[in-house]
Amino acid sequence: MTKEDSRRYLILKDKNIYKGLLILALPLMLNNLIRTIHDLVDMYFVKDIVGFETEAVNSIAVTFPVLFTFISLGMGLGIAGTSLISQFVGSNQREDARRYATNLFVIALLIGIVLNIVAYFGSPIIMDLMGNEGFTLEKSSNYLKIRSFELILLFIFFAFTAIKQADGDTATPVIYGVSMIILNIILTPFLILNDINILGLSFSGLGFGVEGAAYATLIAQLIVAPFVIYQLFFSKTGLTVSLKTYGFSGKISKHLLKIALPASLGQALTAIGFIIMTTLIISYGDETLAAFSIGNRISSLILHPVMAIGGVVAAYIGQNIGNLNVERAKETFKKAMILSVGIMTVLSLIVLFMREPLATVFLEDQAAIDLTVKYMFYLIVGLPLMAVFQTFIGTYNGTGHTKYTFIIGVTRLWILRIPLILLFKYFTDMGSSGIWTAMLLSNFIIAFVGYAMYKTLDFEPRVELRDN
Repeated sequence: MTKEDSRRYLILKDKNIYKGLLILALPLMLNNLIRTIHDLVDMYFVKDIVGFETEAVNSIAVTFPVLFTFISLGMGLGIAGTSLISQFVGSNQREDARRYATNLFVIALLIGIVLNIVAYFGSPIIMDLMGNEGFTLEKSSNYLKIRSFELILLFIFFAFTAIKQADGDTATPVIYGVSMIILNIILTPFLILNDINILGLSFSGLGFGVEGAAYATLIAQLIVAPFVIYQLFFSKTGLTVSLKTYGFSGKISKHLLKIALPASLGQALTAIGFIIMTTLIISYGDETLAAFSIGNRISSLILHPVMAIGGVVAAYIGQNIGNLNVERAKETFKKAMILSVGIMTVLSLIVLFMREPLATVFLEDQAAIDLTVKYMFYLIVGLPLMAVFQTFIGTYNGTGHTKYTFIIGVTRLWILRIPLILLFKYFTDMGSSGIWTAMLLSNFIIAFVGYAMYKTLDFEPRVELRDN
């Protein structure tokens, strides 16, 4: 039995759905874990910039929602690609799957180029509008300019990941993703600092400061990108793309964009919402912003397993819909929900008692540490609710109902969270606790909204299936 046959059996036939979800999710969990460690490494080393410790951390933190806004289109395309291509794979229509994969690659490349230009020239304006000043404004603008060149490579990687995941191959993208991150982590201290002390050994670095963190990420992407492109076009196993054989199809591209648009808009509006949130948090001071940034990074270490399961659910459900096995698709949703909530509950209880030691690794200011510990309590209590949220997202994406993904994302942030933050800020004396309370309440309410939408969901194919 080939690897493709083994993955197909696991997703479409194996009675133990829990096993299948975990096997396919484990590589994604590893990738997400190492990616989060990379983000923490950036902040760990920039905090050693003498005289600007907190401001340096914030210079990176404030760019995250902006970068997320730009890459949201790539994420939406990836969601559409996984949803539609997986349905062709489930129906064993490999040629149609390759046609869609080829068009996904072309669209991703073109959008990546356009957004690279927009991000490069728009970064100083955006950072200024967010309320950044002085050191933070200068460094965050430079950081975003450098990372804008990643967008082309990131969009190609989104297409690559979507194509492989739709085929049930979650391991190959992780191999390349982890390689990029490890290279990035190795380069980071040498490009950020002048003098490096690691495990008692001293080295001389290039001392580029905050900009060095951006250069490290870009260089790592440039090193790995040729291998990803080779896999896309010339891999001996799994789905590949071929511009010569399939070319660009307006009809297929329109179909992909139709499914991608709601997910992309939802991701973009979410990112813009987080920009507004970050702007509001900046008004509480550097310590509160640092608490928000570090707390989110630490909590994401335990959130990534359920995000990985949510990603696998999309391909799992998509292939079963393509195979006209609706009951198995629905059973996948139920078991993914149980698995995700169970994992998140256990991990949350463990980290609940480690908040302060974790915060002190990245922060030295006691006021910022205290705020981080307090914020993380609210985060951790609400993480099982995030498991529910991510399972709904994966299910909506797998069925091709990305409009539901749009609705649940926009409702959580724009209808619930931001209005609650403003309410607590201007009409109570809760201080920064109002932010954390609003986040917890929005996650609680959206679980009920997500379930109500799930009850209206159909599990019909979103592609034209043929008898095989």
